[in-house]
Amino acid sequence: MASRLMIGAAALAVAAAALVVSQLNRSGGDATTSATLEPGARAPSDDGYAALLDQIDRRIDGLRARANKRSDDWLTRMHLSTVLLERVGLTNQIDDVARVEEVLDEAFAIAPDGTGPLLSAARFNFSIHRLEVAESYLDKMDRAALQRREEQVAARLLRAEIAFQRGQYEAAFAGLTAVAAANPSAAMVELALYHAKTGDPAKAEVLLADALSLASTKDPRRRAWIRLQLGLVAMDRGQPLVAMAHLQQADAELPGWWLVQEHIAEVHSRIGNHGQATAIYEELVRSADLPQHLDALANAYQHAGRDDEAQELITRAAARWEAQLGRFPEAAMGHGLQHYLQFGSPQRALELALANYAVRPGGEAQVLLANAYLQSGKPAEALELVLRALATPYRTAGLHDVAARAHAAMGNTAAEQEQLVLRAAINPSYQGRDHTH
Repeated sequence: MASRLMIGAAALAVAAAALVVSQLNRSGGDATTSATLEPGARAPSDDGYAALLDQIDRRIDGLRARANKRSDDWLTRMHLSTVLLERVGLTNQIDDVARVEEVLDEAFAIAPDGTGPLLSAARFNFSIHRLEVAESYLDKMDRAALQRREEQVAARLLRAEIAFQRGQYEAAFAGLTAVAAANPSAAMVELALYHAKTGDPAKAEVLLADALSLASTKDPRRRAWIRLQLGLVAMDRGQPLVAMAHLQQADAELPGWWLVQEHIAEVHSRIGNHGQATAIYEELVRSADLPQHLDALANAYQHAGRDDEAQELITRAAARWEAQLGRFPEAAMGHGLQHYLQFGSPQRALELALANYAVRPGGEAQVLLANAYLQSGKPAEALELVLRALATPYRTAGLHDVAARAHAAMGNTAAEQEQLVLRAAINPSYQGRDHTH
């Protein structure tokens, strides 16, 4: 399932939610009031995802109204961009992404040279995979005066995550380890996910459990996010029932969040509960309105022999992915290409995979590109790429799977079997090219 933008934006939304409080508190009473619940309103945990989204929308409305009255106030626009990025992390809607960009542009247009919402802009551009742009804002932060400690921590964390996306694993690990040592709540989840993708899922689970113990019971979004990551690690280890338990707990923390629901559906599909998976995907198509759910439902319909309905969904999804590629190509190319790998033109998939690899040449992009090479009848190129990936610390079942298939296509039977053994050691019930890469 094409969930990378969702996961990335959601992670930043969790971090942004913590940062916005400190930003708002030091900017004055009006901004602080806009970030709190109105008198008599219930906390978001009372009703889950819908209530949290409603709270965020009220904060957005208040900040937008204030910004409209203050044409020279870039600080209010900075706060607004941060809350809008929280919304992106919850909805993954492309229109919300555009709203963040618009507000950031407004803020920089009126901010004095060398100032402005530098960290917000770095976060936003990282979330849509504009790594070089994100890094440029971090460089400007380094040259700015009077940085707050929490901003310095956030900047260092972002640099480590950028390094990971680029396949610079030594720098990524050093940065994540340093931030986690100084401020465990700031980077423990990110460090856990590093270990999950570099061959130590047991360490990842320990760190995630520690992060959950530090997460406030008054922060259901963060707790749901951490439990979701525990579920994904279990899925990647071939433990669907363990994953389901974590995902159900995540849903209990923040009921109704589609990001959790879609992975619950994926587990149902893996364990043979196809009817339940289909029902969830049908509801997600109605409620969340995202192209990846059209793809998932199309796959479910194909499994059930409902080919005409599946083809209609595939056509709709392709149009949606192309629209997103037209507006925010860096954000969509890594996810849209999975649509084409499964349903579309190998040529288009390879085009997107090459573009995605050029933007963020880490292990995930290498696996996607290797798959595209194989589907395009280029096994030598696929094998060359996976051998480069295998020379790094990056290790997933998806990497060993595509390596095995590349060796098989080149007639390397012994090497194929070696990669299949390594794949089974990570995930003994690996079922194909999925979200794990």
